Order: sequence, then C-alpha cells, then structure tokens
Amino acid sequence: MKKLLIFLLVDLIIGIALVFFLMRPKTLGIRYTAEDLSSVKAKLNVTTEALPTNTPLGQTLLVTGGHPVDATFTSQELTALVDNRHNDYAYFPFRNVQIRIVSDGSVEGSATVSYQDAVNYLVSLGIAQADISEGVNKFKIPKTNLPVYLKVSGSIENNQSLIKIHGAKIANISIPQKYITEYSPALLNLIDDVIADRQPSVDIYKLGVENGQVRFQGTAPDKEQAVRGN
Repeated sequence: MKKLLIFLLVDLIIGIALVFFLMRPKTLGIRYTAEDLSSVKAKLNVTTEALPTNTPLGQTLLVTGGHPVDATFTSQELTALVDNRHNDYAYFPFRNVQIRIVSDGSVEGSATVSYQDAVNYLVSLGIAQADISEGVNKFKIPKTNLPVYLKVSGSIENNQSLIKIHGAKIANISIPQKYITEYSPALLNLIDDVIADRQPSVDIYKLGVENGQVRFQGTAPDKEQAVRGN
C-alpha cells in the first residue's frame, strides 16, 4: 500500500508538472514598465473612447480620422502595447503577452489565448461562426485558455503581408511544418483583410524590423472607439 501511494504521488507530481509546462506561455525574457506603455501610446497618438457593452459584435471596434506616423518601437514597447490591448478592447484574446525582436531580424511572440475571446474576436472580424467551429473540431482545439508561440520574419508593405512563419506552438507543442505551410496563406489573408477593413484610418506603407527595432511608417487613426474590458 505504501509503495502504491508513493507511485500515485509521483504520478500526480508528474501530471501537475506536465500541465504546468503545457499551459504556461513560453518565456521570452521581456519585461516592460509603465513608461514603455506611455511611450508607445504617445508615438501612435490615438485617442480612445468606450462603446456600450451591448454593442453588436460586428461594430465593437471603430476607427476614424488618420494622421501620419513614422516611429520605431522596442521589444518592451511592443509588449506593453499588446499586453494591455485587452484593456482598450474587450474582445482582444491575448494575455500574458511577450514580444521579442531577435538579432537576426525575426520577431517572436508568446501569449495565452482566451478561447471565448478568440471566437468573439474572429466573429467581429467577419469570420462565420460555422467556419470557426469547423476549424476547432478539425484540429481538436480545447475550449479553454491556451499558451501560443509564433516566430516570424518579413514585413508589411503597402498594406500587403510579406511575412514568413518560421515556427508556431500551441500548448508548447510545435505545429508541424506542413500545417504551417498549408495555413500560412489564410493567416496572411486575414491580416490583409483586417488592414483593409481599417482603411483609410490605418494605412501601412511599411512595417518591419530595422536596427533591432520595429519601424512603422504609415497612418494611424485619430480616434478609436471600442468596447472596453472589465
């Protein structure tokens, strides 16, 4: 009986450790301060305004006006901006975000994705609920919060994605290259569609890595209206 209890305890510890490993986002070593968040928001200079919480999904984020921006952003500034995005937009699905600009010119990102927020976000982008459900069932995606990781390189020029995906993980399990190759075009098309939907307030002449920072040349909205997070 004593040996059985020991084996059960060891199995429990291993199980907890495995769950902790699978459900913890990849650490990229990026930490930011309140000053980083203030800095990136000042560079973009977008005024934000809350929409009612009962706003229909297709109208939960609106942008108006536009002004030119030519600015560079550090890993810390990008992390601060994206990690706090859910405070400005309730349906933004990413939490615990880290973004790292790598010396080879690539960019890594890790985060935890809220399943329900991800569904609402995709619906708000115009993707049919039936298509989302089909994808969830096809790839057996658990309906829970999951850590994700992505490594990319390339740029966005004249509102067109010229991005290459070098690696992706869900729950710290690498996605096979054949799936990355197969579904990369759909992801890039989604990015292009989001940009097109935000025009003319969002106009990207060029977005890419320069001298260890991400440089954005284009137009940013004067005002963004969005349903706020709690």
